[in-house]
Amino acid sequence: MASVADLVEPEVLRERAGEYLQRAGEVLRAAGGVHFVDFGPLRVSAEVEDGGVHRAAELAVTSDGLTIRCDCPGGVGGAWCPHTVATAIETWHSAPPRGG
Repeated sequence: MASVADLVEPEVLRERAGEYLQRAGEVLRAAGGVHFVDFGPLRVSAEVEDGGVHRAAELAVTSDGLTIRCDCPGGVGGAWCPHTVATAIETWHSAPPRGG
């Protein structure tokens, strides 16, 4: 089974989330806004600081693939938002090296 990091490779993430959210997520990550709460191969949860507001984001691998959620208005219902994208980017950079 693929890990969360495997499913959020930069090119794949850009396709899934779109360029605008990719850039917004990069800004949040660059500002040091992503703080992992749980970091495992199949589930990553983080608190993401965004303008003084803290948002809970989660990425998880299920039998259906990658599921995402965030407690912000844009992330309701499992939609990509800047917070889930920032978490995905930080996950990609923080995961152990992947074989290739």
